[in-house]
Amino acid sequence: MNLVEAESVGPVEGDAPLVTPPRPPHRRVSVSLLFTLTVLIGTVVTIYMTFPARNNILVTEAIAQHRVAQTWDLTNPTAAEIRAWAIGIAGKDVPLPSDTTTVTGARRIEILNRDAALMRVKVGSEEVTYLIQRARGIAPESTDRQDGDLRAIAWRRGKFTCVGVGPEATLATWRTAFR
Repeated sequence: MNLVEAESVGPVEGDAPLVTPPRPPHRRVSVSLLFTLTVLIGTVVTIYMTFPARNNILVTEAIAQHRVAQTWDLTNPTAAEIRAWAIGIAGKDVPLPSDTTTVTGARRIEILNRDAALMRVKVGSEEVTYLIQRARGIAPESTDRQDGDLRAIAWRRGKFTCVGVGPEATLATWRTAFR
């Protein structure tokens, strides 16, 4: 079977019509497949370029909060005040630092449109930042990151993700206050 191209410039009147054979079926399929793959790959690349990865965002935010001067919601709270405040922000059974520490300040921050409890804790002579947020989705069991002279450690405790940020030099001292 032959096709007649309607829009092609053909012979002058009286000449035989220009007849072309049909396109082979495999060429139609390969063009369709190539078009589909181009659109699919383009969509995936656009998504990855537009939306940044959100892994370890709590660690990144805790390091940033540790480096800046804070305006605290609570200053030098008692153990009962900090427990009530943390329950109000993060929920029941919120993991707080051990009794050997002193909380010097606390405030509520928002990370990924969810409340988180940020505390500055004194462990011995060191100032350590402690961040708690109710975990959502799949989060790693633990994360450890060094950022200059600071060390950030994140871990899961029940329904919560906790992050501690302090000096790298005294890591062994302040790490035990949170575990």
